[in-house]
Amino acid sequence: MRTLGQLSFIGLTTLLSSFLVACGASPGPDGGAGATTGSGGAGTGTGGATAGVGGSGTGGTVNNAVCVPGVPTTTQFPRMTSVQYENSVEALLGFTTFSSGSYVGMTASASLNPDFEGPMNPPANTAYIKTAENIARDVMADATLKAKFITCDPAVAGCLTDTIRAFGRKAFRRPLTDDEVLRFEGLSNTTPPGTPEEIAETTLWAFLTSPSFIMITELEQGAPIPEDAARPGDIKLSSYEVAARLSFLLWGSVPDDELNAAADANALTTKAQVLAQATRMLQDRVQVGPQVARAFRKWADMDNDNSHWFSTTHAAEVFPEYTADTVPALAAETDAFFEEVALGGGSFADIFLSQVGFVNQHTAALYDLNPADYGPELEKVTFTNRPGFLTRAGFLSSYSGPEATSPILRGSYITIRMLGVDPGPPSENALTTKAPDIVYTSQRQYIEALTSPLECTGCHTKYINPPGFALENYNSVGKWQDTDPLGAPINPTTDVTFAEDNKVKVESPLQMMTELSKSSSVRRNFAEKVTAFATGRAPNPNDACDVDRLNTALSADGYTVLNLLSDLTQADSLRLRTQAN
Repeated sequence: MRTLGQLSFIGLTTLLSSFLVACGASPGPDGGAGATTGSGGAGTGTGGATAGVGGSGTGGTVNNAVCVPGVPTTTQFPRMTSVQYENSVEALLGFTTFSSGSYVGMTASASLNPDFEGPMNPPANTAYIKTAENIARDVMADATLKAKFITCDPAVAGCLTDTIRAFGRKAFRRPLTDDEVLRFEGLSNTTPPGTPEEIAETTLWAFLTSPSFIMITELEQGAPIPEDAARPGDIKLSSYEVAARLSFLLWGSVPDDELNAAADANALTTKAQVLAQATRMLQDRVQVGPQVARAFRKWADMDNDNSHWFSTTHAAEVFPEYTADTVPALAAETDAFFEEVALGGGSFADIFLSQVGFVNQHTAALYDLNPADYGPELEKVTFTNRPGFLTRAGFLSSYSGPEATSPILRGSYITIRMLGVDPGPPSENALTTKAPDIVYTSQRQYIEALTSPLECTGCHTKYINPPGFALENYNSVGKWQDTDPLGAPINPTTDVTFAEDNKVKVESPLQMMTELSKSSSVRRNFAEKVTAFATGRAPNPNDACDVDRLNTALSADGYTVLNLLSDLTQADSLRLRTQAN
């Protein structure tokens, strides 16, 4: 069957450029997006030449923690992330993995280029084209998937036009204009003509490569209504644009039929209307769960290639219970824990205190459970000495050495990632410094000696080492230990600096986690990171106002993580946009 390669008289650049012009953008080279596009989160990314507040172009130093009322400047043409593209083709077509060609078994996001900010470039554009061609081929070859795109015989008059309007409404997150419909219909005007099936497949390909699909465009020019308390220059988004922002924020995907219906009825213009839809959407655990896990992973720095998460190898002869199957199980366990806290009615404190866990045959031994009692699927359990995600084997085995614990790695993570304290760069001699050559009876004793030089104590003694010492009851792969492998009893008691004026004597992992759950700096750091993930932009003074509001709410009794997700949808910046001066 011929696809675009044989129906190419229209010309790829001409086709894509026509869609760009239709949505009001300036076509870039190779039919790609113009210079104001960027990789966005909830449809409000800062990419390209349109720098967000606090980015290049604002001048001077900006304190992103100080609230400045207003709506952040954002691009009108953020691109979907690779995960959003993958989620969208699954929602629209039921497509999950390629079933033919060289990409068999791969997901759509795996065949795209890594996410990046800035204008579309030729390699990324080529990847979109090839990915869409393979998706269209597999969808049209599968009766179940095909029915999600086209439900009539493409040879029958009117079938393709109806399909273009119906599928286009979902893919573009808005109704197509008559001109856009005509352009899609023009795909059948080839010489020699394509068969109805070929034209249908090419039509699907054209949708999946269109900038109106790949970019979450925001072109509404309407003025805001008084209730928005907007500044001069702020623009109220259309209900279609709000629906897209809301769906990509909560689900990381395109709106469903009910949200589309609300947009069609122009019923997403007020905070109350948005909240009603958000409340409904948050009940869909299948859709919300993975997005929640992604938000937590961002906060926990798990998706950073430079972090230690799941990158430490452990000696098999020392830890035979830690195998190649352990790592993916621990990663899945961490995601499941975050989902359970958020969607099970948990509070911010539960991130550090919940004893709920998820275990399978590959991880049970790390928790002193019998692997024979578990199968390959994760099973929900309740621990007695594992408060929160920092006491689970996923974190503990990642932030360790191959054969011994690493209080420095664990302490640095807590100090920098959780408390938001930057102790500064290590000394010039840090990598060559050696501990005195004596017999040590514990890893803690060794680390204290290693970091005893004067140039080390300012950071290590005050900030880095103590949180790591508090977790020494967990060995290199995360198993509980009462005795250090070097012979001495474990001593978790230490003085932890949670803030300049708040040094606390900690005597157990549970007390350490309790103090973290009460820390205002940990709480605000969490609110800031989740807000940045939800909006798809870096922290900035405008969003700092919402962060302050969420930070305060997180400390209230009865306030859940799910409440925070709902409150994120009530920010003025979800329904308004502003343009750079």
